[in-house]
Amino acid sequence: MHGIKGKQLYRLVFYGVIFAVAAVGALVYTGVREIRHDAAVVAVENSARGLSGAVTVLLNAVRNSNQEMGQGLLKSLKPAALRKEFGAVLKDHQNLAAVMVSDGQGLRYLLTRRFGGMVEAVPDEMHSAVAWTLFKDGKADDKPFSGWELELPQVDHVLSDEFSHLEPGQVNWRSAGRFHHVNVAWITASSLVDSGSGERLMLSFAFPAEAILSQLSEAERGGAERIFLYWGDGRAMPVSGLGADVGPDLAGQSLTPDQLPDPVVRQAVSGLAARDKGMNKAPDKPFSFVNNHEIWWTWAMPLSIFGDTLSLGVAVPRKNVLSTLTSDSFLQGGAVVLILMAFGVLFILHRNRGRIESLGMRRAAALTAGDVTDLIQAGEGGRLEFKQTLRFNLKSGKNGKEIEHACLKTVSAFLNTEGGTLLIGVADDGTVTGFDEDRFDSDDKALLHFNNLVDRHIGTEFSRYIDSKVIEVCEKRVLRVHCVPAPAPAILDAAKGEEFFVRSGPASRSLTLKQFHDWLKKHQ
Repeated sequence: MHGIKGKQLYRLVFYGVIFAVAAVGALVYTGVREIRHDAAVVAVENSARGLSGAVTVLLNAVRNSNQEMGQGLLKSLKPAALRKEFGAVLKDHQNLAAVMVSDGQGLRYLLTRRFGGMVEAVPDEMHSAVAWTLFKDGKADDKPFSGWELELPQVDHVLSDEFSHLEPGQVNWRSAGRFHHVNVAWITASSLVDSGSGERLMLSFAFPAEAILSQLSEAERGGAERIFLYWGDGRAMPVSGLGADVGPDLAGQSLTPDQLPDPVVRQAVSGLAARDKGMNKAPDKPFSFVNNHEIWWTWAMPLSIFGDTLSLGVAVPRKNVLSTLTSDSFLQGGAVVLILMAFGVLFILHRNRGRIESLGMRRAAALTAGDVTDLIQAGEGGRLEFKQTLRFNLKSGKNGKEIEHACLKTVSAFLNTEGGTLLIGVADDGTVTGFDEDRFDSDDKALLHFNNLVDRHIGTEFSRYIDSKVIEVCEKRVLRVHCVPAPAPAILDAAKGEEFFVRSGPASRSLTLKQFHDWLKKHQ
């Protein structure tokens, strides 16, 4: 008897639907956000890794042009042998600017394409000076050549440091032009090799930045619409045609964010710089930003193992990584469908509010002898009435229609008001007498008789709002009739004609036609 009752059930169901819809919507939204995030991260990382493979193609092409170099070997360290070997490589690969050999002390040998020929640089044993030689058509130029300014101590320091951090099989990309005072940006790829004598060396190939950018511009981008090289100090070099609409004076140079003309690249680089501030490296995970009302994802994949932290940056618009099921239009359509479904369910609930409240009020019905005893102790009132018999007139000593009418009058009044319980087999003073005087053959016969009375005099459509049960109380049988409010007027078809009753305190009162009309207006 203490379960959910009446209007509480309707409110529970009504707000439960709203909560369920909100919960489903939140779960779907959260799930789609996670899917979007994961899809964007995977797409951006795959795009950067795919593009890094295009950069590696340059290095592999150079390596594989010489069998020994492809195997990580240098046959001889004599300048003539190195000049011959590297000269052939430079001749075969026009996008290669220079080749360097170094060890733990620093630079050992340099060959670069300069001044209409090949320039060779060989430091002395003490690394105090560099011998420069210009070769044209394979022969040393007779004219004196002093090379160009090379800050050997600084170069030695950088190369030896890089050598000490490299592991076999690793490739380290870094900018190198600033060490050799060339007018174009160089990017070197360094790896460890062994000489013919077993000495561990570092072999570095220098490419003009334009060669790297050109290779990237022709590579499969995997959804990326902006590609750039990024350094840990916040500088970037955008790829031509993909955010690199810079003037000729800035082409092929690493630029600060405020020098970058493309707003997407500028914002991506600024975001990378803000996140790697103090770490001198790019963030480990992709992140998103909004530019011109469009969401972009960006990431810079490290190409450097050590040094100036050169990375390959990409920016991918979210539209390029979203599937149909995670697009904004799908979410908006799903939200509309979910809202319409919710409104439909709530409309149905509202139309059936009376039935739902009735179901809830049925839970308040007495089910046990203890429940009936509690009701009796509360005494008669607006929602409780006692009748000693269903059909037997104790005064006349025989069955009487007037007794049945009195019971039906109470039932119809309950239906038309706030519901209530009729206990048949209880005297007015609360004494449990049972309804044995009605002389029914069984409890089922008693229930069948009562239900037939309801069907004939009130209407079968109201039976769903009435619950009847025979309960044994103090070894006496009591017919408990529990009523819930009906959504339509319950009119009693009596011998004198149709009557309409409502509860008024502990009594059932018949309404006049005018009163019934007012009641209808009030309850419509």
